[in-house]
Amino acid sequence: MQAIVYVAFVHNNNQVRNDYMRAKIESMVASMQTDYQVKQIEVSYQSEILPQSLFMSLISDVINQHLGSKWLRYRHLKSSKFVEDVGFLKSLFVKYLFNPNGERFRRKRNRAIEVAVSDKHIRAWYQFLDTGADYLIVLEDDVVFKDDSNVRIKKLLGDLSKNYSNRACYVDLGGGFKLADLMINSLETKYVDNYRHYQKPVTNTTCAYLVSRDLITKFNEILIRKPLLRFISVDWMINSLFILWGKDVSRVICMHADPTIFNHGTFTGEYVSWH
Repeated sequence: MQAIVYVAFVHNNNQVRNDYMRAKIESMVASMQTDYQVKQIEVSYQSEILPQSLFMSLISDVINQHLGSKWLRYRHLKSSKFVEDVGFLKSLFVKYLFNPNGERFRRKRNRAIEVAVSDKHIRAWYQFLDTGADYLIVLEDDVVFKDDSNVRIKKLLGDLSKNYSNRACYVDLGGGFKLADLMINSLETKYVDNYRHYQKPVTNTTCAYLVSRDLITKFNEILIRKPLLRFISVDWMINSLFILWGKDVSRVICMHADPTIFNHGTFTGEYVSWH
């Protein structure tokens, strides 16, 4: 039976980027349809972006700080709770009392944009769950296709279907930060066929990634229990979902394409970041 693949294009209605991405996605889908059933959606709607209130900004800072401590332990990195807390309080003092009004406004607006982007990804996940599809490929509008992107995506789907069916899977396709900067080397188990495998799942950015139904089903369960995670950036939210996954998180198949299947245009300089 053919696997069903859902492709979600997450964007902000930038006509130039959308024209490029729609043509590239159509080409990718056409190449996949010989072996898979493929469905497409776009997720773009967002309400007017207004800066977060002071209260919500503080809530976001507290959530990020709490999860940051857990993220250190998750990667087996040493940390001092006292040093972390003192540093956090100092950063709040500077951020809210000494930063110019313009800087505070920019930061609170960026936080609001991050929440809007996270919401788009979550909506893509929920639509995917409603379809009964096996895999979801999420592409943001700063993806840049490579000459071999379509071939590699098709091969990846074949390998996952053959080797990891009925497993929760997360595959980073577009990179962004250098893997060394993420400090996840201690979690790497092997490097095979242009993919780095990790004993526990970790993200890079959310420019381009592939997930399985089992993984998004679990994400949905955690988000219902921990709704405040919706108020942080999507890449940080996904890492937080992994942290909160539970004891069997090591059963999640986590792979990072290296070299990446797509370029992350914001990091390669082909696009300008909304920040």
